[in-house]
Amino acid sequence: MEEKTTMALSMVVLPVSDWERARKWYTEKLGCKPVYEAPDDRWGEYALGEDAGVTLGLWGLPEGYTVVHGDGLKNIAPQPYIQVDNLEKVVEELTRRGIEFEQVFSDEEFKTARFLDPEGHVLYLYELARE
Repeated sequence: MEEKTTMALSMVVLPVSDWERARKWYTEKLGCKPVYEAPDDRWGEYALGEDAGVTLGLWGLPEGYTVVHGDGLKNIAPQPYIQVDNLEKVVEELTRRGIEFEQVFSDEEFKTARFLDPEGHVLYLYELARE
């Protein structure tokens, strides 16, 4: 009998040029909770929500490296989507914390709100349509 293997996404890593600035933004503005931090190595893993299952890794790039990201429109790079239960309420709270949203979109399937982190990474909040 063939042995089954399982795979599960456990972390998404974003490269950052200024690790301390990114760490502060993700914890203070977005509300991520540190799971593990190694400041001397410019590395941290963060959870968003109690039972998130997937963590966000922030990797402070070594000197001479460059962060490459897209604009979310024609130049595409990885774009984390964060699911929320009430998009309007979360956007309101994050706006109070100083996050600026570039675009809020909705259709019959879902609502999204697009924003950037201080490094220029495109992120989205999304809410599935209620039945």
